[in-house]
Amino acid sequence: MENNFIYFDYASTTPLSDNVLNIINSTYRNYWHNPSSTYELGIKCSMYLEKIRSKIAYLFDAEPEDIIFTSGSSESTNIVFSNIYDTFKKGRVVISNIEHQATNICANKLRKHSWDICKWSVNNDGILNISNIDKTLTNETKLVSIIWGQSEIGTIQPVQFIGSKCEELNIMFHLDGTQILSNGIFSWNDLKCDFLSLSAHKFGGPKGIGILFTKEKSRLILKNKDISLTQEYSIRQGTQALPLIAGMHESLKNISGKIKLFDYKTEFPSNNIKKLKNYFFQKIKDNNHIKITGSINHRLPNHISFLVLNKRFEPIRAYKIVNFMSENNVAISSGSACSSSSGKPSSTLQNIGFKDEELYSNIRVTLGSINNKSEINKFLELIQKCIDKF
Repeated sequence: MENNFIYFDYASTTPLSDNVLNIINSTYRNYWHNPSSTYELGIKCSMYLEKIRSKIAYLFDAEPEDIIFTSGSSESTNIVFSNIYDTFKKGRVVISNIEHQATNICANKLRKHSWDICKWSVNNDGILNISNIDKTLTNETKLVSIIWGQSEIGTIQPVQFIGSKCEELNIMFHLDGTQILSNGIFSWNDLKCDFLSLSAHKFGGPKGIGILFTKEKSRLILKNKDISLTQEYSIRQGTQALPLIAGMHESLKNISGKIKLFDYKTEFPSNNIKKLKNYFFQKIKDNNHIKITGSINHRLPNHISFLVLNKRFEPIRAYKIVNFMSENNVAISSGSACSSSSGKPSSTLQNIGFKDEELYSNIRVTLGSINNKSEINKFLELIQKCIDKF
């Protein structure tokens, strides 16, 4: 990372460590042939590819065939939605009303084909109103797709409870797990869902590569009918990006600790990042000019989000703070990197009950392994300057 530059935007993307970059470069040099080719060097690449797939599967208590390599979470989610449409032609899909835009776009495509799209409401902490679950998951529902850890406000959903209900009602369940993995490895065998989307660049891997996790029963609907398609178990076409896949595996090896799964909570392993987040919250909890967004207790371990109020207790527009921080060599964001530059009010804040004048003011700080307390202290000094300045 650049000298004197403080990076607090790990939910947007993460830096490559040296060991990840080295394995990418060596794979480009030594395994550059097409894994689908039938000559000796192509077969060598294919064998290396499947060796990596098996190693990744082992990390997640999964089977190698559970893992489909894609370009990232957005494509993985698109594959699920497209095949749900191809399989059922019509029906009902349930998503939360605080989903990432990739899921909303997929749902809107189905809506144009006369599918019923139900947006499951959340409470003021951004947690799904699970008391409504019996009314929400109807017989017509073909798919439930939920963001596990919300990127803008950090809230974690009770995914195991939802997965159990979906299993009971024979509804397919997809999780957007994009923000989860930098905080620990989960057991795919124990996770109660059919599909899960990941992007490697969110957990120290390269951009342009990700995973769609699948279960044997649900994987059948993803099978492409075109018999000429041989890559990725006939689910995803295109030459596999073997160097990026190797880099993603190397980044997964850097992740420490196991995530524990319970019906109503996700328990992350204790680490320095989690301690830093707790330190941050302790420093701001008595500041009347900072208003937390999202849940305190059910939140991504590296995630802090809040509004900043000026001396008149008016919300300061997020872009002013982001720009001020950038001028002072600090990188933060105002929410999801995919939508924070749109200039539109935050629908997430709106759906958790914030006022109209607050919808442009969310600040997101996401921590990584290289951050420390002195950086947090400097950031909070700059926040105080924002309170006085704006």
